Amino acid sequence: MDRKRIIILAAALMTLAAPATMFAAEGAKTFSINYTKSKDIAPSSFTVNAGEKVRLEINPIDTASGCMSDIMIPGLVEKPQPLVKGKKVVMEFTPQKPGTYKITCAMGVQRGVLHVR
Repeated sequence: MDRKRIIILAAALMTLAAPATMFAAEGAKTFSINYTKSKDIAPSSFTVNAGEKVRLEINPIDTASGCMSDIMIPGLVEKPQPLVKGKKVVMEFTPQKPGTYKITCAMGVQRGVLHVR
């Protein structure tokens, strides 16, 4: 295969893969969060506007364990997501009501907060 065809094929493959990675975040306020066993999530406090698309990207540096092995935001992201080293967790949502939403484990232990104004 010549170089021009390889470049065209690579561009086509990137375009097909783009909707899952690029367009999901289009127009969203994105926060990048790290998880470690020693510090939990950092940063742990966020402020957004009601009606604003939000994308939280959690990057587990460690694998979580016990009751703190999952993360969720009751009222916004109800399904607990496991924190596994090297496996990014992406939560996308649009909060409609102002208020304070706890970022918790599956059992409801608070690990952070999302302020919606």
